Order: sequence, then C-alpha cells, then structure tokens
Amino acid sequence: IDGDTVKLMYKGQPMTFRLLLVDTPETKHPKKGVEKYGPEASAFTKKMVENAKKIEVEFDKGQRTDKYGRGLAYIYADGKMVNEA
Repeated sequence: IDGDTVKLMYKGQPMTFRLLLVDTPETKHPKKGVEKYGPEASAFTKKMVENAKKIEVEFDKGQRTDKYGRGLAYIYADGKMVNEA
C-alpha cells in the first residue's frame, strides 16, 4: 500500500499490516498528500514483498493491531526482514 504498510493474505484472509519500527514518507495521506521519496519507498517495499516466494509474519509482544485494524508486525520476504531493508 505504501512504504510502511503492506496488504497480504494472512491465514487465508486479506489483511493490512503496518511494518513495526518503520516510518516512510506518505503517498496516500488525505492531508499530507505525496511526500518527497514516498513513491520510491512504496516501490521498494512493494517490490520486496511482491517478488518473494515466501512471506512470514511475526507479531511483537503486546498489541497486535492498531486503531485502524492493521496488523502490527515484522514481515519477512524470503527470509529477509522487510522492516530492516
């Protein structure tokens, strides 16, 4: 969806995840609009996730979703942590 948010199939259902410890420039914010480097961050994350053969989701201890219902997680694409890329 953007540089710090992804939509994945999780346990057979589509779910949106917010990448823990990641904050990238916005691309779809209703008030901020498209921020500098936002499209690049979005493309980078999208490429990592879409090209992966295996996606793994790891939740942190504590809260598993945010106020918008997004999963709060570490995402691994083919064993590489997307949150650290």
